[in-house]
Amino acid sequence: MTATPADGIASPADQRPGAPHRRRIVLRLALLGLMIAALAAGAVIDLQRARDRAVDGALRHARNLALTLEVDAAAVMRAADRAALAVVDGETARYRTGEALDERPGGRLADAIRRPQGADHSVPSLLLAGPDGTLLASAGDEPVTQDAARALAEAYHRAPATAPLLTVPFPGPRGGDWRMAVGRPVPGAGGEPAAIAGAVIDLRRFARFYASLDVGERGMVTLWAADGAVLARHPQDEALAADPFAQAPLAPAVGSGKREQTLHGPSPLDGEERIAAVRAIEGWPLAVSVRMSATDYLAAWRQGVVQRAVETAALSAVLILVAGIMLRQLGRLEDTTAALRESERRSQAVFDSAFQIMGLLTPDGRVLAANRPAADLAGERHEDLAGRPAWEVAGWAPTPRAAEHMRERIAEAAAGRFVRYEANLESPYRRRVLDVSIKPVRDESRRVSFLVVEARDMTERKQVEVELKDSEQRMRSYLSAAMEGVFVSDPAGRYVDANPAACQLLGYSRPEILAMRVTDLIAPDHPLSEASLAGFRAVRGQGVFRGEMALRHKSGETVLAEVNAVRLDDGHFLGVIRDVTERRRAERALRASTGRLTALIRALPDLVLILDEEGVYREVIANDTESLLVAPSASLVGRRVEEVLPPDDARMAMEAIRRTLETGQPQRVDYALTVQAGLRWFEGRTQVLTTGFDLRPMVLVLTRDVTDRVLAAERLAAAKEQAETAARSKSTFLATMSHELRTPLNAIIGFSEIMLHELFGPMGSQRYLDYARNIQNSGRHLLELINDVLDMSKLEAGRYMLEEAWVEVPEALQSCLALASAPAEKGEVVLALSAAPELPLLLADERALRQVVLNLLSNAVKFTPPGGRVTVEAGLRPDGRFAVTVTDTGIGIAADALPRLAQPFQQADSSITRRFGGTGLGLSISRSLMELHGGSLEIASVEDEGTTVTLLFPAERLSGRKAAAAALTG
Repeated sequence: MTATPADGIASPADQRPGAPHRRRIVLRLALLGLMIAALAAGAVIDLQRARDRAVDGALRHARNLALTLEVDAAAVMRAADRAALAVVDGETARYRTGEALDERPGGRLADAIRRPQGADHSVPSLLLAGPDGTLLASAGDEPVTQDAARALAEAYHRAPATAPLLTVPFPGPRGGDWRMAVGRPVPGAGGEPAAIAGAVIDLRRFARFYASLDVGERGMVTLWAADGAVLARHPQDEALAADPFAQAPLAPAVGSGKREQTLHGPSPLDGEERIAAVRAIEGWPLAVSVRMSATDYLAAWRQGVVQRAVETAALSAVLILVAGIMLRQLGRLEDTTAALRESERRSQAVFDSAFQIMGLLTPDGRVLAANRPAADLAGERHEDLAGRPAWEVAGWAPTPRAAEHMRERIAEAAAGRFVRYEANLESPYRRRVLDVSIKPVRDESRRVSFLVVEARDMTERKQVEVELKDSEQRMRSYLSAAMEGVFVSDPAGRYVDANPAACQLLGYSRPEILAMRVTDLIAPDHPLSEASLAGFRAVRGQGVFRGEMALRHKSGETVLAEVNAVRLDDGHFLGVIRDVTERRRAERALRASTGRLTALIRALPDLVLILDEEGVYREVIANDTESLLVAPSASLVGRRVEEVLPPDDARMAMEAIRRTLETGQPQRVDYALTVQAGLRWFEGRTQVLTTGFDLRPMVLVLTRDVTDRVLAAERLAAAKEQAETAARSKSTFLATMSHELRTPLNAIIGFSEIMLHELFGPMGSQRYLDYARNIQNSGRHLLELINDVLDMSKLEAGRYMLEEAWVEVPEALQSCLALASAPAEKGEVVLALSAAPELPLLLADERALRQVVLNLLSNAVKFTPPGGRVTVEAGLRPDGRFAVTVTDTGIGIAADALPRLAQPFQQADSSITRRFGGTGLGLSISRSLMELHGGSLEIASVEDEGTTVTLLFPAERLSGRKAAAAALTG
């Protein structure tokens, strides 16, 4: 309300402040200035600290990322090195013995690439290069160019004694990207490197991985080589895509024993303020750098600067406004003290009766006065509120229902009753809950002269109540879901609460437990009974107990439990119990098992050694094998492996111990050692021993004397070498004699052919023609025999080469049937062909396929009596393999003869008086030819019923009709 002269109150202009009044104003303004300055200084200090924290956080993040990238790059390099070593292992023996290069598709390289190289396929290809940079062989998911071979050779010539070798970047097979290779020299026969095995690394793999890292929008991740080449970068750089050495002068220097470096300042790459973490990759001339832009890691801080500045300015403005209002009010109060006697009672009542929102109303509900919170709630000025009905103020009664409710409550208060109610004020922006009280004030005549309205904002309290209720519900849910039992007891020792796990643990229902005292659950007549009672007394006296108690289950059984109990602030006690009954039983069983295991170990004939991670003998169990130790067992305990064994054997033993502890997997070590019993060979097997929480890790080594087995293996290897030498000599002899016999046989067959056709005149007697025909048939038979021997010798020597092409199997089978039709007709045997329609083409050597099928048809016709039937079938098996089956109704094969049929010179009837001729090479050659195709030959036969021979080709030798037809037409 605004005072006027009509009210009998003097105007502020009628009074003038004196010197003390002015000093108070100056002092208050000075205090206000100090407060604003303190706020500004605090804001500046907080902002600087926040900036330091942002920089420190970015540095930690960059270091962690650099460490992660180092581990990733080292893993990829090790995978590539292992792949190169796999090629070296496969090629070393060949170069030293002079064996020819493996010409199979992929060869040893393909065998090496098929070994696991890692889940990310970062090694797509392998290659073998000559020291002069010639590409000798390659295999993998992508072609290898000559650039890779030259890069490997250059890396070897730069540092031939360095292993592994690391090349400079070279272009990929498709251009637009880069590769590098890890290489290993392949020793030759003279010890000099005969070739260089390499594993190609696709550098795009690193860029893809770096793109997934969180380094900010302007961050940068780079993989550097020691020569300054940029191997991978995110984000990509056009200049580096064309030349990896474009930024070589800017490469970070990490070396001289310093594996990590942290940089902060303008970046030499783009001049932008950055922090950088650089790490050298251990064991490789590489380094990774993570650069984070200040634009990214200070973005949140800059937003905080703006927000803090706005907040400080707003708070300063509020302080200035409040101070101005206070000074204004103080001035008015001081200037109008004498003029406010009439309104002093009402103003004093208002400010004495309310603590937050307050106001004065007339008995009919019109506004006399309202404080600032009330005006703020209404959203209007004080002057605009005076004289208006309170329920018409939209901020106090936003809805018609709220207005009507307020009007009714004011009417009740005007009738002389104290009114208190809860008001809910809904607005589009928030919801407020007010505790409103209306107190009538009477004059001397006991009439209600005005109403004092007070309202407290209960929004936060209501929210706290709701959150408290939710918290209690969550806590109850946690207790209900907890696996440990939870008890709460009062100071008198009665249970007041128990969660479901506690009830389930002891078998009681919750009401049953709440009817008990804490001592009722102690198991009687148990060794821990007295200690359990002492634990309850301890928690009552000391406020805490941790230990094991014996509790009584409802069934009468004893439950061993770990108990943690504490006294709460309100005097109650909280106990958490965990059932350890089964654990204690398991520990007893473990002790018994350990005793049995100890007895078993002492009964073993092996040496039992227990060593720690440093190679110190902790226990030696020799039993009756003391002579197999280097020294008496008592003198070994406490000594290191290096003190007992020769240096090479000690290093091998420590490596086995290290790998056992790192991988947790058993290791096997074979070694020879001079012991008390002389030179002996041993086989050692390791196993990690399970330890306690505070014990050092141990390794159990079981060592067995395998001297007899080693000597027997050496004798067996010598005998095997002699047998293989004899077999090679036999094959060489057969191949030589076969070539020597074919020349005269061809002449005999040719001349007999001339004689049969009487090209130079009639021979006269018919008997001469018969003799010539017999000579020709015998010569051809002998030539077929020699051809079989020659093929067999080639197969055994591994010199038989397949000439593969896409084959129409039905046409090939039809031609074989045509060749076998003459002997079939002579033997009165029916030939039949059954082939499924639309069969795929087969990738095979057609001549070898015909030879195998003709051998099978010849045997089937030979061993099938007149009136029999021979059927040839072709089709696909359910597993995808291609099958060609030759079935006859002949005499069959005895079960005991089946295992030796596919051996050279073996027949089912091997007696001198056998009815059927032949060398016994046909099936052996057929099986060898099928194995060259990656397939197999299977024989099934029932004596006197017939025989079925099946040729099985792998599914990868099949092709779709359209693709194969295109390959045939070229």
